[in-house]
Amino acid sequence: MHLPMSQAPRKPAHRLTALSLACLHTGTPLLCAGLLWSLEARGNPAKAQSQPAPAPAPAPPARQNIPLPPPPAQSAPSTNFNASPAEKFRTYRLGPGDQIFVEVQRFPNLNFNGAISPEGKIAMPLIGTVFLQGLTLEQARAEIRARLNQYIINPVVAVELITQRPVTVTVTGEVARPGFYPLPVGLSRVSDALQVAGGATPASDLRSVRVRRTSADGSTSEIALDLLTPLQTGGIMPDFRLEDGDVIVVPRQDISTAQYYDSATLARSSLASIAPVAVTVTGEVGRPGFYPLSPAASRVSDALLAALGVTPASDLRAVRVRRTLGNGSVMELPVDLLTPLETGSSLPNVRLADGDIIFVPKRQVSSAGDEQSGIIARSTLASTAPVAITITGEVVKPGYYPLNAGSYRVSDVLLFAGGTTLNADLRAVRVRRSLGNGQFSEETLDLFTPLQTSGTLPDLRLATGDTVVVPRLEPGSDRGYDRRLVARSTLAKPQINVRVLNYAGGAAGTVPLPNGSSFADALNGVPLDSANLGKIALIRFDPEQGKAVSLELDGKAALKGDPSQNVLLQDNDVIVIGRNLIARIGYALNTFTQPFRDVLGFLLFFDSLRNSADNLFGPGGNNTR
Repeated sequence: MHLPMSQAPRKPAHRLTALSLACLHTGTPLLCAGLLWSLEARGNPAKAQSQPAPAPAPAPPARQNIPLPPPPAQSAPSTNFNASPAEKFRTYRLGPGDQIFVEVQRFPNLNFNGAISPEGKIAMPLIGTVFLQGLTLEQARAEIRARLNQYIINPVVAVELITQRPVTVTVTGEVARPGFYPLPVGLSRVSDALQVAGGATPASDLRSVRVRRTSADGSTSEIALDLLTPLQTGGIMPDFRLEDGDVIVVPRQDISTAQYYDSATLARSSLASIAPVAVTVTGEVGRPGFYPLSPAASRVSDALLAALGVTPASDLRAVRVRRTLGNGSVMELPVDLLTPLETGSSLPNVRLADGDIIFVPKRQVSSAGDEQSGIIARSTLASTAPVAITITGEVVKPGYYPLNAGSYRVSDVLLFAGGTTLNADLRAVRVRRSLGNGQFSEETLDLFTPLQTSGTLPDLRLATGDTVVVPRLEPGSDRGYDRRLVARSTLAKPQINVRVLNYAGGAAGTVPLPNGSSFADALNGVPLDSANLGKIALIRFDPEQGKAVSLELDGKAALKGDPSQNVLLQDNDVIVIGRNLIARIGYALNTFTQPFRDVLGFLLFFDSLRNSADNLFGPGGNNTR
């Protein structure tokens, strides 16, 4: 049966040509030879019968491949210990998850674009699987080229890393959150790792960031990077890719050079941490304690303001900052904050780190050098915390006084204690200050001479813990000492209260008088019986003996100006007028065997007598002689 021409079978020449090309790419010459002979016999039976079947083709002779130049030293599979650290870090090694592109020039069908399998392999046309894990890009190119060279003469191969696999690195040192971090795909630079860890702290030293890498054979290499200079100059950050297991160490600034470090540039950059800096502030500050600071406000002056400022007794010339380094060593830096306040220059730019301790020492008490206290009091560093002072001695109300925030002098605190008494010796007021470690500093102030000469009172500002001692005027030491002047000054209580018991008035009462008033001043406001002026008792509480002491005075002589009879009065003095009244009160005092605990008990005794005035001034008790 003959087919039409349009349905005649196609000549096998085209099929032979296609099969030959396929055999070239598959690399199976024996199988191809058999197939070619079978097709030719089917297309020409006569020729197939006249020709014997071909013998198996001999193995092809070994191809003389063009020798490749030896790879450079850094492309060797094992770590090159002679290479520089920078060169080692530039040789990124492939691993599972890396996506690469392999280009074979002149043979686009052999190109490969994909990820390395978890087993570390890729599958390419013609050559099958290739193990690439642990190889650099150059080593991977050489491996693929060698495999292709078995089938293609002198292939030209290029390998490019398209997407890097995620890597896990360790970031430690002066970063906000040290720890282990898996870096997102495409963010595998050192600067990326610092940002993932929360940024560098204000105390970090970006001039010497270290990256440590451990090779597969256990060897370790390290490289130091300067990340600060690119921030200052606008240059390019060091750009090499991190690998799994890399360790980034951000060192802490040496405190001795911290004030010269460009922390402002770091604070404005994207590498800066926003986590608070925790420091401890101790010594002469308003409220010592532990304070978290904002990274943008982490200087020594910022820490002092967080602690409510420095006290007037602080020594700002010798502020100390103590820092513990990573190796456990402790460094201390003295900081002078007073000179900038005196000269108007900039405060030292020392950025603090987590764990830093700021110590503000106490200055010795001295009125001669108290100009520092005035400078501090007028500055923004002055404390806003209350001041607690102890006042003892010859003041109206000795005790412990917490005072509101402010700058207090000795003359100020005397008024808080009610002023000085008539027995106070203002020529030798003492101010005692504890310096710590069992040491004390004491300064003696003369407050009387400025009152006498109209001079300026010593401007000694007090701090928490200071003690003011007002001594008692010793007998025989009052020559040249004007008690009346002291009593009328602002250092004494402005007003005194004197109790008067008088038969002529038929009652007892309290007379308010200006401080510094005399016995005659009290008599001027009292209705007097001339028969009783010759014998008047002045009763006063003696705190040292804890009892009442009595002094007999002649009222007539006092009114005539006799200074020996016209004594100065003190607060809470009691004047008793009338012979019989004096006798009754004297009897009551003598029978009151218990000593008075304080002046309050003394006053309560006379208040009880005043309440029983009917017994004192009633029938049988009004003898005026």
